[in-house]
Amino acid sequence: MNITLTTLDNVIIAAFMLLAVWIGYYFSKAAKDMESFYLGNHSLPWSLTVGTLFSTWYGGVGTVGTIEYASVYGLSCWLIWSATSHMGRIPLAVWVGPKIHVRTAITVPDLLHSVYGKGVALLGAFFMFLYCIRLGEVTAAGFIGQSAWGVKPEVAGVLAVIFVIIITVLGGLMGVAVMDMIHFWIMMVVICVVMPINWHSIGGWTGIAHGLSSTPKLMDPYGGFTFMKGLMLVLLAFGVYADPAFYQRFSAANSAKAGRRALLTCLTIWVAFDVVLVMTGLIVKVLYPNIPPAEGYIQLVFHTLPVGLRGVFIVAIFGAIISALCGYYLTGGATLANDFYARIKGNVSQKKIVFLTRCGVVIVAGLGLLIAFKFTTAQDAMIFTSSIWMAAGFVPIVGALLYKGKITTLGGYMGMITGIVVFTLIKLFPPKGISIEPLVAALPLSGIAWFIGNMIGKEKVHEELAENSIVEE
Repeated sequence: MNITLTTLDNVIIAAFMLLAVWIGYYFSKAAKDMESFYLGNHSLPWSLTVGTLFSTWYGGVGTVGTIEYASVYGLSCWLIWSATSHMGRIPLAVWVGPKIHVRTAITVPDLLHSVYGKGVALLGAFFMFLYCIRLGEVTAAGFIGQSAWGVKPEVAGVLAVIFVIIITVLGGLMGVAVMDMIHFWIMMVVICVVMPINWHSIGGWTGIAHGLSSTPKLMDPYGGFTFMKGLMLVLLAFGVYADPAFYQRFSAANSAKAGRRALLTCLTIWVAFDVVLVMTGLIVKVLYPNIPPAEGYIQLVFHTLPVGLRGVFIVAIFGAIISALCGYYLTGGATLANDFYARIKGNVSQKKIVFLTRCGVVIVAGLGLLIAFKFTTAQDAMIFTSSIWMAAGFVPIVGALLYKGKITTLGGYMGMITGIVVFTLIKLFPPKGISIEPLVAALPLSGIAWFIGNMIGKEKVHEELAENSIVEE
């Protein structure tokens, strides 16, 4: 029997929404320029950086999406996807993150501009804008809304996106970061408590093994994914090195040391949190084998938690989605305003850039709603947009940060264009007789093209962007 939310649960959810709007309004008074609106005046302490990194990176895809994949692919979801992601982030925290804090001006295309030039920056901004649409989060919001209230996924997605627009347009990064910290604590308590309660009632590991006896691959740490699917996920796990939201969060920390400490703190939490999510996904598969995993997860929670706490859970799970969407919509809006308009137009006032960023947030959100529900799971939607951005941007961005040799404008163009062309061709015209993921082919070819372009191209002197496209009023 399906359990739905009560009046008390909905009152709790409404109270949270009012709190979020008030926080956004409170910080809107201080958001007067891009430094304050987009980067919070580089003033995020360690604690807020931890909360905003955790909430932004998990979102609906990291929570609901991981549970969906664990229900479909089993234990291999943790070993191949989660563990790889976390191990890959250790160098990011120790070595790459501090470089980001020093080398970026405001956005990722600013970095591309300083290393490769204006043209590469504009091309990178286009692909980054597509990535910031974050289809997976909108998809997750729709599935959760359908399970919790019985509304159509599209309706739930529209309502969630409207709420995100209000918060993001009002408060900028500082308002988003404060809400992220609130979401962080609610997620850690409410989401994590469901697994141990049901773990005991289902009979622990023995009960799960018995319940999944007809699908033994789900219990094999290597058996859930095909080799090519697993390889694609391993590569995609390193996409964080080109993630614009991470660049924004790390640059907004009050020091490189605070950013590094925050990311290392998150790593320890992520490892444990993913174990909880994967085990929850297996429990969902055992108890609700015949309904979509996202719907099964919501029903598992509603059967576990009492009235009142169900509303708090919806706050936690929708809060995760809202946190992620706020962060990426803010980045997408800044991409349109700062990285397209201001870079092309030149000499644009801070006030106008902030206004255009807010308009950009609405545009990003609208595009996401048009496409999000073409996918069957939140994780599939995330993988699609992330693969596009990684195929185009990963090699030029990581090369700009870490490579010590000759870097040229031609290298930037060749790496970016080769990656996206190879990805698109294989996606649209899969080769017959061979199974290959587009990203698996695109990344190495992008790297080869990038090196060739750097060898034959003319070296460019790095430009430090000192607000060259924005003027003070």
